[in-house]
Amino acid sequence: MTLYSPGQSLEDARRQSGREQMIKLASNESLWGPSPRALEAVRKALDHMQYYPAVQPPGLVQALARQVGVDDRQIVVGNGADEILRLAAAAFAGPGDEVVYPTPSFSAYRHSALLAGAEPREVRLAVDGANDLDAILASVTTRTRVVYLCSPNNPTGTPFSPELWDRYLAHIPDTVLTVVDGAYWEFQDAPRPDYRAAIQAGRPIIWVRTFSKLYALAGYRVGWAVAPVDVTAALKKVREPFSLNALGAIAAEASLEDDQYFSRIRAETLAARQYLIEKLDEAHIRHFPSASNFVTFSAGDDHRVAERLLAEGFVVRPTASFGLPGWIRVTVAPLPIMEHFINTLLSLL
Repeated sequence: MTLYSPGQSLEDARRQSGREQMIKLASNESLWGPSPRALEAVRKALDHMQYYPAVQPPGLVQALARQVGVDDRQIVVGNGADEILRLAAAAFAGPGDEVVYPTPSFSAYRHSALLAGAEPREVRLAVDGANDLDAILASVTTRTRVVYLCSPNNPTGTPFSPELWDRYLAHIPDTVLTVVDGAYWEFQDAPRPDYRAAIQAGRPIIWVRTFSKLYALAGYRVGWAVAPVDVTAALKKVREPFSLNALGAIAAEASLEDDQYFSRIRAETLAARQYLIEKLDEAHIRHFPSASNFVTFSAGDDHRVAERLLAEGFVVRPTASFGLPGWIRVTVAPLPIMEHFINTLLSLL
C-alpha cells in the first residue's frame, strides 16, 4: 500500500516558492468559503466542546434525509466521504473477495480494498475520462463483493450518463455492493443518474456525498451517504463511535439552511468553469469534459509547468500520482482568479 499523495499545502508552497501570496488550486477546495451561517453556528458552539459529539447528529441526519427524500435510517454520516468509502469495504469485503474500481481515480478505493484484506481490481477509464461501466461489468466475477464508481470522476471530472447507469443496474448482480462516490455531484449540470430511485428499490447501493466541495467545509471533515437501511446498519457496525466532530456537524447542518448562498456559489462556479474551458479551447489545449469544480488539461511536462505556475503564485495538481502523467488538474475559483490563472498559464506555455 502506498501513501496518499495530497495536493501541495499553502505552507509548503510558500516555503518552496519564497512567495507569501499564493493561490491554491490543487485540491478542489472552494475559494468562495463556507456559508456565513455555518461560521456563526460554529462560533456559538465553541464554548461547548467538552462534550463528545453525537454519532448520528439528529438535526443533520434529518436535514439530509429531507433533502434526498428518504428515511432517517438510510443516512449515515462520517469523517469525510473518505471514512464512508473505507467503511463500505470493511463491512462488505474481506480476504478472498475482490473489489473493483476505476483508474485513474481516487486512491481511497484501492486503499479501502487493501485495508479490508480484499484483492483490488482496476479498470481503465473510457477515452472521455468517465468510468467505463461496461468494462467494469466485464471485470465482475463471483468473488466480487464491492464496486466503487466515481462520477464525475476525479481527476478527469467526467461523469457517466444515466443511460450507462441504467444498463449497469440491469446487469450488476445484487450480491455486489455498488458504492457511487458523488463528491462532485452538485457541479454536474448534465443529465444525472437517479441513484435515489435504485436505492429506494432496495438495490445494494451506497451514494456517498461530502460537505468538502460546494459547501467549503473540507477542514471540518463531514461526509455522508444514503443507502438501504440494511446497508447503513452494516456501515454503522464497523465505524468508530465518535468519528464525526461536533463542529463539523454543526457547520454542515447550518450550511443546509443557506440555499440562497450555495445556489449563487454553484452558479458562479459553473460560469467560471465554462470560462476556463473556453479559454483552453481557444488556445487549443486539450482537456477532459469536466462536470465538476475542476478542469484537467494536457500539459506535456506537467511537473515543469506546475513548478513554473508555482513560481507565479499558483498551486496546481499534476495528476501523475493518480496514474495520469502529462496532465494538470486545476480547481475552478472565482472568475477574477480564473482570468489571472489562464493569462499566467498561456504566458508560460
